[in-house]
Amino acid sequence: MYIMIGILVFVIACVVTAKLISCKYWTCIYTAFGNKNYFKVVAKLEREGIRFKTRTPMNLGSENFQNRHENTQYDVYVKKEQEHIAQRALNKD
Repeated sequence: MYIMIGILVFVIACVVTAKLISCKYWTCIYTAFGNKNYFKVVAKLEREGIRFKTRTPMNLGSENFQNRHENTQYDVYVKKEQEHIAQRALNKD
């Protein structure tokens, strides 16, 4: 029992460490609310060939399951060295 708990703690520690290290190289450039806004931003980044990651924090306040996509928060991240290029791409149009 104690060995399994120890292994679980070790695995969780490895995952958290890996996430912290990878976050060091990425920066949040935009927070979109709703699918429509998210896809608009992502399309601009894709047009410029900019790699991105998306994180969706937990949205506990969404009572209406059918309309949850309208209120979902999307945090869009790009590599730090591409931040200025990404900001320029988002400000086009």
